[in-house]
Amino acid sequence: MSSLSKRNGKWTATARLPDTFQGPAWGSSVTQTFALKSDAKLWLNKTESEMKLGIWRDHRLEPKNYGPLGWPEKPFAEALDAYRVKVTPEKKGASQEAAMLQMLGREDFAKKRIRDLTVSDFVDFRDARNEAGKSASTIRNNLNTISAVYEWLIHEKSVEIANPIASLRKRRRGVPQPTVHRERRLFNGEEEAITKAIEGLSVDPTRRQWRALFPLLLDTGMRLGEAISIECAWIRREYGFVCIPDSKNGSARHVALSDRAYAGLLDLTDGEPADSRVFRFTDWVAKDAWRNEIRVRAGCQDLRIHDLRHEALSRMAARGTDLKTLMRQSGHKTVAVLMKYLNPTPAEQRARLFPATESAAT
Repeated sequence: MSSLSKRNGKWTATARLPDTFQGPAWGSSVTQTFALKSDAKLWLNKTESEMKLGIWRDHRLEPKNYGPLGWPEKPFAEALDAYRVKVTPEKKGASQEAAMLQMLGREDFAKKRIRDLTVSDFVDFRDARNEAGKSASTIRNNLNTISAVYEWLIHEKSVEIANPIASLRKRRRGVPQPTVHRERRLFNGEEEAITKAIEGLSVDPTRRQWRALFPLLLDTGMRLGEAISIECAWIRREYGFVCIPDSKNGSARHVALSDRAYAGLLDLTDGEPADSRVFRFTDWVAKDAWRNEIRVRAGCQDLRIHDLRHEALSRMAARGTDLKTLMRQSGHKTVAVLMKYLNPTPAEQRARLFPATESAAT
């Protein structure tokens, strides 16, 4: 039975298929909304007549018009490539994301047409990455990047699709949750062992640069990418500081340098033009040297280069540095994020909690 109703100032007409209708249909009824009652009646009468004659066609079964680019018919790999070319270069971590997008483009799901992809495709991808031994944070970053590509298609390209990663997030354990933040600190003797390992590097230019890079990271808490990006002019403007004009948080900041870190940087800039980089290798080359040479020689294979940032900020906190100063040094916008980097050792914890007791005992 058909119906006509008014809601929010508009008229909704519903035509129901008769039992004698033999053609294909999306459902047992079809609905259309109109501004005028007369238009709604006209549509309703026409539709009912076509249904009774058996000539009505359900337009909901027809392929949708997705625009001139036809994105839903393309392999998802093309969307990954387009996103990598148009969006990724605008981001801070462009090189890392570009590498990830290229990796995702080689996965099985990337070969499928966009309109054929479902949540199950990304569940299979997630499980395969897990079985391959990838960390929860890595898998989470992969899925978040895929989600960003979908959001770009939906909002920038006006593609009428759903984001399967958004659906996956609603499931329990659908997307791996962040793991507990690392609290790795340097053990006794590791700083000396690393310094010795750096002196054992076979390539002299690399050894000379690491002599400056290691104390810079350990004393200042700078991110590796920030340290690698330093230009000679940045450290010649003000004694004991380096000004990062565009840090990860999107704003400039002054990073205070220890005497040895400052001296190491000045040594590398001697005779160099103002706009040249202090360090001549990329962060990927630095990470490779750290993973495969320096920490192996030093006997601390579980120590990541980013742990030096944790160590530096924890040492500053142990010396009684206030939060405001720490945040200026680290570049963190919130105390909550900074706290993940402050990991006191048991000895530091006790010294801070009971300084008077220790003094009395001596």
